[in-house]
Amino acid sequence: MLQMARPLLKVPATFARASARSAAVVAGGTVHAANAPSHVAGSSVPFAELKKKPMTHTRHLGRDRAINLAAGAAALPLEVLERAAKGFVDTDGSGMSVAEMGYRTKPFHAIMEKAESGLRTLLEIPDSHEVHFFNGGATLQFSAIPLNLLGGENEGKTANYLMSGHWSEKARNEARLFGKVTEVAVDPKGLYFDIPSGKTWEVDKDGAYFHYTSADTRQGLEIRDFDFGAVPEGMPVCCDASANLGSFPMDVSKYGVLYAASHKNFSTAGICYSIIRKDLISERAQIKAMPTMCNWVTFQNAPNKIYNVPVLASVWLGSLNTEWMIERGGTRAFEELAIRRSNLLYDMIDNSGGFYRTFVTDEAFRSRMQVVFTIGTGSGADHELVEKFLEEANESLGWLDIRSHPLGLPSDAIRVTMYNHQTEDTVKVVREFMHDFQKRHDLPIQEEAGSPRASAEDGRSTLNTYNALAM
Repeated sequence: MLQMARPLLKVPATFARASARSAAVVAGGTVHAANAPSHVAGSSVPFAELKKKPMTHTRHLGRDRAINLAAGAAALPLEVLERAAKGFVDTDGSGMSVAEMGYRTKPFHAIMEKAESGLRTLLEIPDSHEVHFFNGGATLQFSAIPLNLLGGENEGKTANYLMSGHWSEKARNEARLFGKVTEVAVDPKGLYFDIPSGKTWEVDKDGAYFHYTSADTRQGLEIRDFDFGAVPEGMPVCCDASANLGSFPMDVSKYGVLYAASHKNFSTAGICYSIIRKDLISERAQIKAMPTMCNWVTFQNAPNKIYNVPVLASVWLGSLNTEWMIERGGTRAFEELAIRRSNLLYDMIDNSGGFYRTFVTDEAFRSRMQVVFTIGTGSGADHELVEKFLEEANESLGWLDIRSHPLGLPSDAIRVTMYNHQTEDTVKVVREFMHDFQKRHDLPIQEEAGSPRASAEDGRSTLNTYNALAM
């Protein structure tokens, strides 16, 4: 592996204006990336043909598996999918499929109870908190949280939102529809490659609650050691943990609301795993005009907390998956896996001599769930290399969802998603391709900064220089 650092060259002017390219206006305000890149991932070649080529698949339990790097719905354990396939038609010996169970039946309620019990065991959820499997994913809870906490006795108060990237922006935008928001630690460039110390946060001490996103999938930033001391005592902390719940132990007792979309780390799409402190499920702080599907009290008071028909197939699959995670050692085991798996790529990138560069460079904030990087500066000749990398990975090899949002650069970012159930073998295939691509396209090591290829027009520099310019 190349070790020589690349020469420090002029940063192209496109860096200073590229962030405007990646902004979009949605309900409540601006976000600094569209919800998804404007492409459809994968190859047009059928998988049966594609897998005849190297670096297009892995093999597990006798099956060929696609290189699925999707951020949602995401890769699930083959063992769990096999178990689900066997139980789908005759679920739990009920004589019917989970897909056709009426929500007033005992088999239906038994699945809901088992799912909650398993999640409580896995995450060590205390009795002080309720567990709900709300329809609508995490995005609906972006609205439900302010609807339940910004009215009544909290009317007129603000909600504090720690800004850390695209998903914190979306959560903030929804909250703005229902009340006032105090934005904390705003990056004017909207890039969020790190988070300032909690000592510098300007928090509204009289706010109704404090919200943060524990991992932003866009740029590969993760907050694993949240500074609870920066939040005024007694203020409920709400956390969107969609991208990393279950990947390391969390002290659930410290949270007012801890929630996660099902389709990243636990199941397929359709529901939101919502863990809510009991005293917050109350009419005391609810907004008067309360949509039923956002009303925590309505669901809490329903028989077995089932007010209407949930996406039971998603709850059931998640229950099987939670059981599988517990069997393999729980969150501590999955934390070890996350560290080991992500380091396969971080070590490769950091020792590439500057050919590959991450946007988030501080190890404290580097995500274990998404490794997001570019080639060189991602501009000029490097932009062409990024596009070539993405075209080969997506079209030629059929990798799913390797292309991601632009991050203040002319080029799209390269993103490798590795939620709880991504296999190490899949990441090793990615690393093998990265190594091969660098061998084919890297500058000869003997070239100096003054050579024609390594000129300012080539656009190579360090992202550290870019970060300093853009922040």
